[in-house]
Amino acid sequence: MESAALRKNLTGCEEAALFAATLGVEVDRLMARCSALGQVSQAAICQAAAAALIETYCDQVNDALRREADGWYLRPRFSPGYGDFSIQHQRELARTLRTAETIGLTVSESLMLLPTKSVTAVVGRSRTATPCHRQGCEACDKTDCPFRRG
Repeated sequence: MESAALRKNLTGCEEAALFAATLGVEVDRLMARCSALGQVSQAAICQAAAAALIETYCDQVNDALRREADGWYLRPRFSPGYGDFSIQHQRELARTLRTAETIGLTVSESLMLLPTKSVTAVVGRSRTATPCHRQGCEACDKTDCPFRRG
């Protein structure tokens, strides 16, 4: 997987764990139903709550990986779309993890994860404690991003 940002995040790592998570198709159905009924604010609330929920779940997966690490140090979760880590890698991660068969997660022609409230990610593992406190926008070199925080 070609990505200077991913390579930087994994510097010093001997292994990487891959994972995928989804809230499932019912969340998409609920958001679509709210939109179809003209309940725009409810749809927006559902979308925001679902986004927070999938992130919280992924944080819990990271915490579980950290508890099970037994002498390993973990890097922050890194997903396709972060920095120069192209979303084209969604397909490769989904195929490797067999997400269609295991959790019903697929990748659309436009490289979007379906169901939409889903995540694929790479978590580096190292035997040495390497400081890596940069996450999110501060870890990304794309300074002209319209979504950049801080």
